[in-house]
Amino acid sequence: MKIINMKVDGYKNLINCEYVLEDFNVLIGANNSGKSNLLEVFSFFNVLLTGSEDLKEQLLIKGELDNDKIVSHCTNFKGKPISIEIEFNEEVDEELYRYSYLIEVVIGNNDIDTGYVNKEIFKYKKISSTGPMITAFERENTVVRKVKGPKIQKIDGLEALVSLISKIRDIKDSFDKPIQKGIDDIFLLCKTPVIYSAPDVIRESIKKQNSVIKNGRIVSLALIEEIDKILKSEKAQYYKEILMDVLKINSISVINIAQDLKNLTFTFDNKQKSDINELSDGTLIVLNIVTYLVSNKYPIIAIEELENSIHPKLLKKMINLIKNDFYDIQLIITTHSPVLLNMVKINEVSIISNKECGEAFIEQVKNKKELIKKLSGPFSNFSDIFLYTEE
Repeated sequence: MKIINMKVDGYKNLINCEYVLEDFNVLIGANNSGKSNLLEVFSFFNVLLTGSEDLKEQLLIKGELDNDKIVSHCTNFKGKPISIEIEFNEEVDEELYRYSYLIEVVIGNNDIDTGYVNKEIFKYKKISSTGPMITAFERENTVVRKVKGPKIQKIDGLEALVSLISKIRDIKDSFDKPIQKGIDDIFLLCKTPVIYSAPDVIRESIKKQNSVIKNGRIVSLALIEEIDKILKSEKAQYYKEILMDVLKINSISVINIAQDLKNLTFTFDNKQKSDINELSDGTLIVLNIVTYLVSNKYPIIAIEELENSIHPKLLKKMINLIKNDFYDIQLIITTHSPVLLNMVKINEVSIISNKECGEAFIEQVKNKKELIKKLSGPFSNFSDIFLYTEE
């Protein structure tokens, strides 16, 4: 599966915002430009489709996700519905299909004026065929206008928080195979992991031997547990080879300290030995990301600010590793770093900027000169580095 584009309208500062994606994607923007908001959309999407009733009510009635307001702060867009449309490709029986799923919600203002799912449309077509996409199902408010398959006439008004696709998922086996696959993919998409590694949180999670998720972002894996699982799996040798190539770790050992309490020790190629608590911030972050990549089960991953605490040489190794070894995963990387931008192809870079009232828009660039020009205004600290490295 591969996302072709995402269209977001009404979520925080993302107004009529479209993001066209490649296999490997780098998104650069200033603080408060909307980079994190774009990735946060996956968490929003996940709550809508799979969240508990309490989370859905908090989202649609109070307009909050993880206690953070999700509606636009701009007066011009006050009360605007929030819509997400994702187009993606998927192969079914060696045929490539294009899918489109749109969901629109109205956010309530108070406990009386409750929010609800207002619209849903799911379309698909075989890319090799001509003509428009076929509507598999469509819903407007509580009325189901079309279902290609078993009939669902209406969603009970008391279930206005329920998405149609969540109801259809229970009966998806009665649909054609391409529709079944597309439905499964939508539920995979909403689980897209967003990784934001913070060394202080990783260190604390190592002490507690737990994972940490904040605002829908994976800040730290339960590293010792996850590494132990990998070392006991068929991926062990592959994982060790990556650690040797990227971090110069010759060997890694799991030590049982007490019941349900373990530690990790590492031997580097210079014979230096360290336990996990002695590793540098950059090494911990790389270990956190590499461990997630090796154990990953999702077709798309987002990484926020990959460059944080990582030396440029190590960052280059990480970029090469991701492109060469994890090419089957679609990557979205956000960054502030001109160093990182000089390590990727220009067609892999998009810029997110703000218009009036903080309204964000995303655009791709055609060449390095255009990139320098676009970054030389509010991002003037980038341009000198680009000019210095321009070929």
